[in-house]
This record gives sequence, structure tokens and C-alpha cells, in this order.
Amino acid sequence: MSNLYRTETLRRIEGARLVRLPAGTLMHRAATAVARSANQMSRTLPRGAPILGLIGPGNNGGDALLALSILAGQGFPVRACALSTDEPGASDARAVWQQWIARGGRLEPLTSLATLLAQCPLVIDGLFGIGLARPLRAESAAVVIALAASGSPVIAVDVPSGIDADRGCVVGGRDGIAVRADVTVTMIGDKPGLHTGPALDYVGRVELASLEPTEARPRSNVVAGSESGGPAQPGPASEPDPAPDGELFDRRAAVALLAPRALDTHKGSFGAVTVIGGASGTTGAALLAARGAQAAGAGKVFIASPDAPVFDPGQPQLMTRTLEHALDDADAVCIGCGLGVGEVARRALANALRSSLVLVIDADALNLIATEPALARALRARSAGAVLTPHPLEAARLLDCAAADVQADRVASAVALAQRYRATAVLKGAGTVVCDPASTWSIVGSGSPALATAGSGDVLAGCIAALLAQGRAPGEAARLGAWLHGHAAQQWQREHPNGIGLSAAQLPDLLVQAVNAP
Repeated sequence: MSNLYRTETLRRIEGARLVRLPAGTLMHRAATAVARSANQMSRTLPRGAPILGLIGPGNNGGDALLALSILAGQGFPVRACALSTDEPGASDARAVWQQWIARGGRLEPLTSLATLLAQCPLVIDGLFGIGLARPLRAESAAVVIALAASGSPVIAVDVPSGIDADRGCVVGGRDGIAVRADVTVTMIGDKPGLHTGPALDYVGRVELASLEPTEARPRSNVVAGSESGGPAQPGPASEPDPAPDGELFDRRAAVALLAPRALDTHKGSFGAVTVIGGASGTTGAALLAARGAQAAGAGKVFIASPDAPVFDPGQPQLMTRTLEHALDDADAVCIGCGLGVGEVARRALANALRSSLVLVIDADALNLIATEPALARALRARSAGAVLTPHPLEAARLLDCAAADVQADRVASAVALAQRYRATAVLKGAGTVVCDPASTWSIVGSGSPALATAGSGDVLAGCIAALLAQGRAPGEAARLGAWLHGHAAQQWQREHPNGIGLSAAQLPDLLVQAVNAP
């Protein structure tokens, strides 16, 4: 599990370090990290391929230009193309700029970009960083378009230019454009916008450069902006860094929660899940949720349907119940998968909300809560835990907004859901976000476009219910369940690189593998 920081928090951390360290120290550490990544990536390219830096007006441009200096000192052919011939305003970036010129370096104009890209270089994107608030203007957008057309591999400095580091969207939405990187070397702390939403198609592999002293050893004779000028002068006493804003729930976090079962156990040791759903025409949704619960380790699984009993002869261990007895002896309830939105469904949900059982609320049950104020009030008034598992459109209904608004800031949307309904929210999608009622949020570090198929969310709901039935707290069950679900699909995609054709009915078997060999 790694920490995630919003831009405002990172600015505070950076500011405190700048006060303590000699001028240029952080820029040299950042440039060294970028140069190290470029050095490694260059080994996969034709021998002698040049390295081209796209130099913007801020500190990202300074990082990229100093990285070129370091790489030149290591014998790499380097070129620099700048958005402007004006010196940067920031002092560290200006010092690097002046040193580059003093040593005979050239800053090619944008008119040379096509010629430079034709040399098939490795490109360092130092155009814009985390402070970008407006869509890229015409001249910068043209650079991004030309870069994309060239097919050159790209290393982004801190964040791909045009990506919102906090929200994970392209700045400007449909009117915006951004660099697509193969690697993003992000500085000081990892950022939520690199792990959720549209950004996942732009960031490539994320490498964290914390810019602590161990990353700062110079690899060339570059002096300006380096740490070779002597020790830091005495300054204010160091203060602890601000707390992270969120976390990335990754494989390490999941593995820490999984362990072999004790030998002296039985089915009663692992709880009973009741799936309430599977109305006529959508019985498959309840069956998928039940199979997801079975795969995630529930000791017993029941299905209670508003219509005829839902029975799968291929899964005879899945038992049936009537709605009247749906809550009997259950440890956790998964409600909504194929439930319908009629009066019978509404009563079933109202009964579940009145119970003291922990709930997973999905699909039709979410839509009922979005349209029935009394059900929403009942959810908010519960003392027992609940986990909501909406996709973006369902989240939009619950928040009275458009799905595009949800996607524009997925973390804020998950926080709003958790606060409004006093429940753990699992906002599904690329970079699933989980938030507790106390507004503690995580981005799940697994997933695959293979999950974009009907029924995959039902399997997830059942999986989380099983983890709840085994005694896990709602937040832990939601995070672990979402990670296992995403990891299962990732494993499938290894043998199906385009991510096309996964059936939700295959997911439970893949989930068994994920739970046992993550």
C-alpha cells in the first residue's frame, strides 16, 4: 500500500524541503531520477537513438533540461525543443537554462519539432506539470498531436502534460488533450490522478521518485542545480510531512490480508451469505453474485428471489430461500443483483435496511435508494455496516448529477457518496475508488477492461459479501474484494492481451485463483 497526495499537500511538502535544502537540490534529484529512467529505457531502442526533451516554461522544463545535461554527460546524444525562447521565471529552472546555454546547448524552436521527431527519439515530456489548470493552448496542443503521431516512446516528468494530477481526467475534458506516456516519473509523492479515470490510458508505468537524499547522487559532472556544492546550511528544524490524502491499495496490501485457513475449521467458520435478487428475466445476476460469494470463501450461500426460486443445477451447493426468510441466520446480505424496482423489491430492501445485518447494496437496490427518499433515510440511519457498489451512472443517480460529473473527479464522488449515505462506497470503473463514511479513501491498484461486460459487478458484490460474512470490516472487505476482482481479470488478460471476450461466468473461477495465489 502506498500513499497518495493531492497537489496542495505536495506543494506544502515541496515548500518545506526547499527551505531546508540548498538551491537546486530538488531539481537535481528529480532530473537524476528522469535521467535514470531514460537510461534504462534507451536500452530497448536502436543504438544511438537520440533523446529529445520537450521543455516547458516551469520547473518541469527545468527537470527535463537538467536530465538532458546528465544524460549528455553519460554519452547520450541529446536535443532540446522549447516552447519559448524566454528564460523561465522560476529560479532553479532559470539556472539550469542558463547553464545549458553557457555550455553551448541549443534550444530548438517548435518549427524544428517534426525534424527532431523523425529521428525516432526517446522523448522526455517536460512541458507542464501538476499546476496546469487550463487545457493546452493551440501551440502546445500541436506539440502533443505531433508527438502522438510520431509513435516515439515518452517519459513524462511528474505527470503527463495535460493530465489533472488530482482528478485523473484530461484538463479541459472533451476540449482537452494530453501526452500519452510510456513511463511517468512522479516526484515527491504518488498522486491520485495517476491511478484512476481517463489518466490510466496516459500515464504508462508509474515510477515514484521521492527525492530523498538516497536518490540524489550525481551521475555526471553537471554542477548547476546539483548537490555537489556542499552540505545544506543550517535552517529551520524539520517538521513531519503532512499526512497523505489517500492510499493506493495494491498487491502488497491485499497479500497482507490473506492467509491460509486454520485446519480446525468448518463451513460455519466462514459465514453465510444471502443474495436477494434474481427476479424473472435477471436470475443470472443473482447466480453470479452467489458464485462470487462462494469463490471468495463464504461457508454457505443462499439465494432469495422475489419470483420463483433461483436454482442452478450446475452449482447445487447454492441454496434457495423465500423472501420472507431471506435474512434468517445470515451473516451478510448482498441485495440488488437482478432484484427489480417494483413494490416487492422495495419491501425486500426496506426489510434489509431495517435489519442489523451488514449489507452489500448493488444494482437495482441502488436505483431504489436513489429514487425513494424513505429508503435513503433508512440507509443513513443504520448502525450496521453497508457497502454501496455503484458504477458511474448509478453513482450519478445517487448524487443527483451527471455521470460525466462523477467521472470528472472520481475520488470526490466516492467521498460524497460515503458522506451522503453514511456507508462505504465502492465507485467502480478504471481505478476503482473505495471510501469509508469517515472519508478515508483508497484507489484500488488492480483492474482490467476485460471487466467491461454484463454481470462482472454482480460477482464483485457477492465477493465483498463473502468477505463481510467472514468477519471483515466493511472498508477492508470492500478494498480487498475490489482488488481481488480486478486482479482476477488482470490474470485473464495476460493470456488475452486485448481484454476482449471475458464472460462474467468465468470470473468466479478466476477469483478462486486470485484468493489463493495473489
